[in-house]
Amino acid sequence: MDTVQIGNALEKAIFDFLIEQQNRGQLLLDTQSPKLCTVCWKPKYYCKERENEVEFDVSIEVRRKPGLDPQEIIVLECKNYSGNVPETAITDFSDKLTRIGRHNTKGFIVVSSALQRGTEKLARSRKIGIVKFDENGLQFIAERRLRDNLNSKFAKSSLFEKNKQTKKLKFAATFMGRYFDNPTEFLSTLVGIPFENQAEEADTCAQITYLSKDEIEAFANKLLKSISYFDGPVDLDMACQHLGLTQINESGSVPNADGYEILGKADFANNVISIYDSGNPRRQRFTLAHEIGHFQLQHGAFLRSETTIKQDLMISDPDSMGSSIDRMEYQANLFASHLLLPKTTLLLKIKHLKKEFDFRYKGDCNIFVDDQPGNQADFFKIISGVSEFFDVSTTAVQIRLKGLGLIIDERGKHSNFVSAFTRNWLR
Repeated sequence: MDTVQIGNALEKAIFDFLIEQQNRGQLLLDTQSPKLCTVCWKPKYYCKERENEVEFDVSIEVRRKPGLDPQEIIVLECKNYSGNVPETAITDFSDKLTRIGRHNTKGFIVVSSALQRGTEKLARSRKIGIVKFDENGLQFIAERRLRDNLNSKFAKSSLFEKNKQTKKLKFAATFMGRYFDNPTEFLSTLVGIPFENQAEEADTCAQITYLSKDEIEAFANKLLKSISYFDGPVDLDMACQHLGLTQINESGSVPNADGYEILGKADFANNVISIYDSGNPRRQRFTLAHEIGHFQLQHGAFLRSETTIKQDLMISDPDSMGSSIDRMEYQANLFASHLLLPKTTLLLKIKHLKKEFDFRYKGDCNIFVDDQPGNQADFFKIISGVSEFFDVSTTAVQIRLKGLGLIIDERGKHSNFVSAFTRNWLR
């Protein structure tokens, strides 16, 4: 694919995204009627200097009344670069905008990769906005409901930070020092319509419900009962069928805009789960259970779509939840753990394995491990046996058992005691 085709792909993606906003009946720009704005692909505007037309990639023409000339034109210039967008892209676009007049025109660079912060300073001085669009990203429905002073941080992270693996938004933008995580708020702010007054955002007090472990386990057990689960690996295909979810298995892995491997996607509007072949069948099973969890826990009330990357599956500590997004991922992981490793069946299997391997305290479900090779070997016999029986990874097994308080882990404690004693003695 040449550079023109690559650029056109981003233009078409952002154009289709904005058209989809209107087709859904959302109030993209106006509280009265979405017909007051027109999304244009490859629009041309007259330049007096050149006595000719200047072509842009995408624009949004805003009218106060149908039939009138646009009162505001929002021009989007797409730069689908694999690396950082150079500063010349800002200056060239700024000069191009000047040719058609700036009094009723606002310009934005649309990118698919992260930017250096120096580019933002130049864009701010030229009054050029920056929009990042990733068609594989996460997208909010009711952004005001999630307003916990962290969504702007997600937008900022999506635009600029590449040093750590983070959840990426489908849409992120910055203009004159403000950050936006959705096009509705972003565009309505540009044309001077108070976002707080929009009808679809009337409920600003609702928050993502925090469910206890017991409540999430009840959700999982209800689904297990519905598919007549007995023992062994849980039939996730049957679970999807029972919930009316369409499962699509994609061949090969797909990276997001920052190169992180996408493991799965949830399309809440169409009840579709996509699972990508990562070469690790057990991780794919956990990803599928994770996505089922998003549907079962009704996260579709807050999201249009959701993508799962590897880091999301590692959120197992409720104290590490720093945002609404992390809270949803934690709850989906907890649901997946309860679904794939049902407590009653899990405890019976541990007792059976301890009896099979002739462990001491065979009737007890606790599993002891320390630094002694024999105890470690016994520990991994149990973990591996559970892993094989339920067809889940050994990591998932250990996380589940730790959550149940069944692992007595004394590894490293002796060496730590000696080290601490030595430090205190030498003081």
